[in-house]
Amino acid sequence: MGVAAQQIAIKTTPTFVCNLMDDRAVALGIGGADLGVSVVDGSMLWLMFGDTRGISSGPPAGAKPVVGSSSAIESQLPFNCSSYSWLTSGGKFYQPLHSAREAGIDESTVPAGAITLNGTIYIYSMQVNHWGSGNSDLSHMHGVLFKEQANGTFTELTRWPMDKLFVNTAPVAAELPDGTPAIFMATTTQYRRSPVYLAYVVPSEIGDPAGYQYLTGYDTNGSPLWSADMADAKPLPGFENVWGGELSFLYDAPLKSYLLMFRDYKTNGFVLYSSSTPYGPFEGPLTFFPCGTTSNRPDWMESGWGGCYGGYMLPNSFGADGRELYFDISLWDPYTTVLMTIRLSTSSTTTSTSQVASKSSAGISTAETTSVEQSYGAALVLPLSIAVPGCGIAVIAARKYAKRNRNDNP
Repeated sequence: MGVAAQQIAIKTTPTFVCNLMDDRAVALGIGGADLGVSVVDGSMLWLMFGDTRGISSGPPAGAKPVVGSSSAIESQLPFNCSSYSWLTSGGKFYQPLHSAREAGIDESTVPAGAITLNGTIYIYSMQVNHWGSGNSDLSHMHGVLFKEQANGTFTELTRWPMDKLFVNTAPVAAELPDGTPAIFMATTTQYRRSPVYLAYVVPSEIGDPAGYQYLTGYDTNGSPLWSADMADAKPLPGFENVWGGELSFLYDAPLKSYLLMFRDYKTNGFVLYSSSTPYGPFEGPLTFFPCGTTSNRPDWMESGWGGCYGGYMLPNSFGADGRELYFDISLWDPYTTVLMTIRLSTSSTTTSTSQVASKSSAGISTAETTSVEQSYGAALVLPLSIAVPGCGIAVIAARKYAKRNRNDNP
């Protein structure tokens, strides 16, 4: 497989763009929501949030009265903070997914990743059986796949066993080495205590667990090896010792690179990996801290804010040169989701690496704005292979449902 190696680096510190839980959310009775999983449908973008809470008084952040399991806002591509709008149904915010809110059964059902196939959206969700309280009381959950229906509701297609693969799942459409279209997905097992694995399925079998193939390694030529038996799955090389949190996996077309991002709960840093193919091998990590560190707190974070998690990249919002990377992150306090950006650079020279904290930027307000590149010492650098092709639940969403007549969700 012929590839030309470059270097990819994080050129700027993470920069605050906007808070997605603003007055437009409050006007619909939304007091906060987390995650922000993205999916493209035509020229529009959905951002799907997790548990959505109301604005009435109640317990501390993250536990106020939940008015619905999901909600949605819409934006043209690239995403624009000033012009997105919330989707509504029957005068209320639109709710793609719902949770029974029952301990031991379904304490929470939130999106983990999503993909559009032939105009239909599929949501890989995480359904929580038990929220743990610490290292001796782990959380237990399993993956559930939902399919969009014509009236805007989502119905369950299949589910996977508790604490097995698909707890967190980030899909991306690509091709196998022989050119066969496939959906690749980065996925984990035990919540925030798992290495990262890789699987794929052909689109026609997305709802059939028997159709999924799991990476077991690579042959002597570097080609991926697969098994239909989940028990044979091996972590991605280089990901064996991470504790993957929420996952984000997409293709940066201008850079001809697949990017994989998540928070590593062993190091508590956010990490970015790169590969010229959807099946690896991946180079990295680049480590960065969008919410800063205990000794370097960014000025956009208000007093009392903290608990940084999530981390979902926005597709098709890379700028003309592919080097603008927009992503959203959540903060447990005050239970909000914000949009941030970093600028990438490419170079043929490897430099030493450093960890990156974040800053705010009052001058950047939309995903169409190019951030000013700043040198802040040694850049974070990893090899980027330029490949031969083939070798949360609220939603900031597309306008398609705003144009449909749909029944109110139960």
